[in-house]
Amino acid sequence: MMKIHRELLTGVAAAVILTMTVPFPALAEQPPLFQYEGENLQVTQIGQYDSGQGEGGTEIMAYDADRKLAFVTNGAVGGFDILSFEALQSNQFTEITSSERIFLSDFGLENVDDITSIASHPTKDLIAISAVSNPKTDAGYIVFATKAGEYVTHVQVGSLPDMVTFTPDGSKAIVANEGEPSDDYSVDPEGSISIIDVSGEPADFTANTLTFDGVDLDEKVRTDSEGSTLQQLEPEYVSVNNTKAFISMQENNAIATVDLFNEEILHVKGLGMKDHSIPGNELDAKDNQETNIEKQPLLGFYMPDAIDTFTAGGKTYILTPNEGDARDYDGYSEEGSIGDIKDQIQLNADHYQGYTQEELDQKVANGLLDELEKNDITLENGKNEEGIYESLHSYGGRSFSIFDAESMELVYDSGSDFESIIAEAMPEHFNTNNDELEYDGRSDGKGPEPETVVSGKVNGTNYAFVALERFSGIMIYDLTNPLSPEFVTLISSRDFSEDVKGDVSPEGLQFISASESPTGRALLAATHEISGTVAVYEFGGKFAGFSDVKPGDDHYEAIKTLTEQNIVKGLEDGSFGQWDSVERQHVAAMLFNALELEAPSDVEGVLEKYNDVNSESMYAKEIAAVTEAGVFRGDGNAFNPNVSITREQVATILVLAFDLDGQAAEDVSIYLENVSPSHKENVQILANLGLTNQVTDFRPKEEISRGALATLIYQAR
Repeated sequence: MMKIHRELLTGVAAAVILTMTVPFPALAEQPPLFQYEGENLQVTQIGQYDSGQGEGGTEIMAYDADRKLAFVTNGAVGGFDILSFEALQSNQFTEITSSERIFLSDFGLENVDDITSIASHPTKDLIAISAVSNPKTDAGYIVFATKAGEYVTHVQVGSLPDMVTFTPDGSKAIVANEGEPSDDYSVDPEGSISIIDVSGEPADFTANTLTFDGVDLDEKVRTDSEGSTLQQLEPEYVSVNNTKAFISMQENNAIATVDLFNEEILHVKGLGMKDHSIPGNELDAKDNQETNIEKQPLLGFYMPDAIDTFTAGGKTYILTPNEGDARDYDGYSEEGSIGDIKDQIQLNADHYQGYTQEELDQKVANGLLDELEKNDITLENGKNEEGIYESLHSYGGRSFSIFDAESMELVYDSGSDFESIIAEAMPEHFNTNNDELEYDGRSDGKGPEPETVVSGKVNGTNYAFVALERFSGIMIYDLTNPLSPEFVTLISSRDFSEDVKGDVSPEGLQFISASESPTGRALLAATHEISGTVAVYEFGGKFAGFSDVKPGDDHYEAIKTLTEQNIVKGLEDGSFGQWDSVERQHVAAMLFNALELEAPSDVEGVLEKYNDVNSESMYAKEIAAVTEAGVFRGDGNAFNPNVSITREQVATILVLAFDLDGQAAEDVSIYLENVSPSHKENVQILANLGLTNQVTDFRPKEEISRGALATLIYQAR
C-alpha cells in the first residue's frame, strides 16, 4: 500500500563568491529543519523573515532577481513588505528584516479592503498588486508601484482580483478575477480575466477584461444549483508563458486556457474526479486516532488552487496541487457530512472502479457510513433523479497531479503518496492541523491539504515543490519523466513542539534559480500564512561528512565542496569511497552536474546509438546529456556504463568538458612514454595547467579513484 521511492537523486547549483553590498542583518541560531529522505538533495534553511503579525502576515511573494528584493503581501495590515535577500549567505542562517512596509491606504484608493497577490516585472521598475474592493463584489484594482514602493498608477479590473502575474517578456499583466458572491448570496458577480498591456507608459495602462459568455465549457466543468453558470465560474490562479495563460478555477474543478495574442478565452476544461477506491488512491478518511490508509467509496474533485506549468520533451504540462474548496456562505452552502445524509445514501458500484455491488453492500451493512459520518462531502453531487446519493464526492485529491496542457488529460497523480510518506516520516503528526497539533485531526477533511506548487531546476533537474498547508511541509519530486515523477524528499521548518511555532502553513512558494540567487545556489522561499513568516531554503548546503573522508585528506576539500554543490554523492553505507575506481556512468553523472547540463528532450533518441544503455538505464538522462554535449561519448555503439575509467581517459574528458587550453601555460616536463597516443596532448594540457600530481609517475592506464576524479573536477572548474 505504501510506495516510497528511495533512489538517490542529484541536483546542484554552482557556487559563487558573494560580494556583500549591504550589511548583514542580525544573525540567529538556525531553526530546526526536518528532512525526510533526499540524501543527495541537501536542503538548508538559510533565512527567515518574521512579519510580527502572526496569521495573515505573509501570504504571497514576488522576487526581483536584479535587485535581490522580495515583495511579500501582508494581509494582516493591508499592505506589503519589501525584503532584501542580498545578505543571504550559504551555510549561514540569517534573520531577514523588512526594509519597508507599504500600506494600500497610502496609495489614495477608496473602498479598498484587501491585498491578494503581488508580482514583480521581469525588467521594469514595476510591481503589480491586486487589490480587492469593499464590498468585494465591486470591481477591484491592479495597483502599480515602483520596486521602492512608490505609487505609479492603478487600473480597474473585475470583481475580486485574486491573482496577478506578468508574462515572461513583461509585455502584459494577467489577472484572475474570482468574482465571489456576497456572504448572503444576494450579489454574485461573474468571474472574469483581465489582460493589461504594460509595454507602454503607465498613463496608457488599460485592462481588457474577458468574460466567459460564449466560451466553450466541457461537461466536466463543475457547477452547482445556485446562480447562473457564468456567476459560478471563478478564476483563481494564473500560470503564464508569452502566448498562453492557464488559469485554475478551483470551485469549478477546471482550468481555462487563454490565447494572449488574440486576447480570448479558448476554452474551459474540467479535471474530472479521483476514485479513492482504486489501488494507489487510498486515503485515511476517518478521524479515529488511527492511521488507516485504505480504499473508500469517495470520489474527490481535484480542485487545484495555485498551479504551475513546465515543459518537457517539447510539451507543456500543468502541475496542480489538489487542495479542494467548497462554496460555503451564509446564504448558500454545499458543505455537508456523510452523517447529514446517511438515510439518503444507496451506493452504486457503477460509480466506482474498485468495488463490486456486493462489496459495497456488505461494507455498508458492516457500518461503513457510521465510520465515515464526519467525512466532509458536497451535497450537490452524487444524487440520482429521486434525490438518493449513489456516490459520495469529497474535496481535493490529497495529491498533486500533472495534466497535458493541450488536451487537459491527466498523465500523473501522486495517489496516496503524501499521506503514506508522512505516516512513515512523522507518524505522530499524521494529518495534523496548521493551528493545532492534533494527530489524525484532518483525516475526515482534506488531509495534509496541498495548497500550492512551483517547479524549478536545480542543476538541470526539474523538480516540483508542493506545499502542504495543514501539515506544514513541502514535498519535492523529480519531474524528469512527467509521466512518472519520483519522490525525492519532504522538508518542514515547522517546530512541532507547539501548536504554532516555526514556519507554519505554507501559502505561497517562490523558486529562485541559481543564476538569480544571492548565494549562487537555487533557493526556495515559502510564505507561511499562520506563523506570518517567510522561510528561505537552499539546495546544496552544509557538508555532512563521510566516514572515510577526514580533514587533511588529499581530496577532502574537493569532496566537501562538490558534495555541498550536489555534484558528487556518497555511497549508501555512508562513505564516499574515495579510493574506489569510477565507472563511466558515474563520470557522466558528475559531468552532468558540474556543467549544469539539462536532459535532452529526446533521451531515448540520443541513446539509440548505444546497445548497452536506454532510457530505462540508471543515469540515462546524464549519459544522454553528456553525449549530446559532445564532452563524453561511448566507444562506437557501446557506452560501457559499468566499465572503470583510467587516468588518461579522464584527461581527455576534462579537456573537452571544461574547454581547457594549456598550450599557453609554461611547459611542464611530464613522462609521456606510457600514455596512449590519442590522450598524450590532453595529458600534457592538464600537466601544463598544474592539474596532474606527481607527473613523473602519472600511471596513465591505472583506474582513477573517486577522490582523485573529484579533485580534478574541482580544479578544472
